[in-house]
Amino acid sequence: MQELLFVYKNGEAVALRPKPFCFELAMEGYIADNPQILSNYQLDLTNPEVKALELPLDTKHRIDIMMQYANDTSAIIELKNIVVDNGAHQQLLNYLQIKRQKMAKEYGEDADKLQLIGILLGPAFDDQVIKQIEHCTRKQDLIYGVELQRYFDNGNWYVFAKWYVPCRIMNERKDYTKYILNDKTNLQLGKGRLVYEVVKDYLDKNPGIGFAKLRRGFPDSLRNRKSSRAKHHVVEMESNVLPDDRFTRYFKEPLMCADGAFVVSSQWGIGNIKPFIEYAKKLGYKIEEVTNH
Repeated sequence: MQELLFVYKNGEAVALRPKPFCFELAMEGYIADNPQILSNYQLDLTNPEVKALELPLDTKHRIDIMMQYANDTSAIIELKNIVVDNGAHQQLLNYLQIKRQKMAKEYGEDADKLQLIGILLGPAFDDQVIKQIEHCTRKQDLIYGVELQRYFDNGNWYVFAKWYVPCRIMNERKDYTKYILNDKTNLQLGKGRLVYEVVKDYLDKNPGIGFAKLRRGFPDSLRNRKSSRAKHHVVEMESNVLPDDRFTRYFKEPLMCADGAFVVSSQWGIGNIKPFIEYAKKLGYKIEEVTNH
């Protein structure tokens, strides 16, 4: 029996049926056109940009995708259209080793300052590979796993990315900070919800505001630290949001401005929340941090 995924559309649960990629080239083309699917704000991997496809590594090997993130991290992406097994994991480890050797020859001592990671991408992962990823402790062997699932409904495609991350990275990146907005001590907000409540309050204080003025009030530069090319905005008209992104990149509760329904980005983490908080304070909002250990 096919496994179904349910999403909410107009307040109703809709079942999506799996429609996996048929070929690795189809996956590669999707990533090339939609690199943002490999963003992860918790890991500070933002604004991904594809630098090369089918890049020769040496005379025997080639890299499926070479990607660059906003924090100057480079990523070697290895695609598999079958269950990602130990052979694929070892293959990527070998690619990382070869690439690091080439970087050492090209940059000398400065090569140690360059960040290089590996990303295994496939429709499913072998349990042993997941353990190897999660238990990795060597910085030079840093590999993430991304399970890419594609679904279809009523003419729309939906793609979801599930990450497997080394435990030590998750422990380093955990941030339990909550926020109190305008002295409402009974309501402790996470990063995304803080942004949502600020936008909602701003809307209440500016009745009749149009979307263009709202967008100027919350520019994309608040969310994208080093690039304005990312396809996801702080606020966006609901009608303009791609089906892939509606329930994965934005809060499901729309807000209303003079031009209709709009949505607020839910993609906030330790890598991009501070600029927003500083901006909100300039607008007159009082925001206090509450750290729970």
